[in-house]
Amino acid sequence: MAVAAPPYVSYSSLTEASIPAGLWPTVYSSLQALKGHVQEYPGCQSFDVFVRAEGDGDVLVQCYTTWDTAGQLEVFLERGYTFERLLADIGSGLSAGR
Repeated sequence: MAVAAPPYVSYSSLTEASIPAGLWPTVYSSLQALKGHVQEYPGCQSFDVFVRAEGDGDVLVQCYTTWDTAGQLEVFLERGYTFERLLADIGSGLSAGR
């Protein structure tokens, strides 16, 4: 009797924000620290950041986190230090969407 392996499943979140050009150096350095911090959370498989420079100098940032279980993702979004919380701490009216 052959036993099939269960399908590989992971759980991810996407947070996106437009960062004004003047705040990009602050956000960039903070993102580096945030990535190192979040990757230490139990169950975090990856923390990926993609950026695109816009025509006016602003930067579009997309942050993806990937987790082993739905529960770990849920706890991170409820209580963890997310990209949204980082932007709120930087201030200047920065906000993100999911």
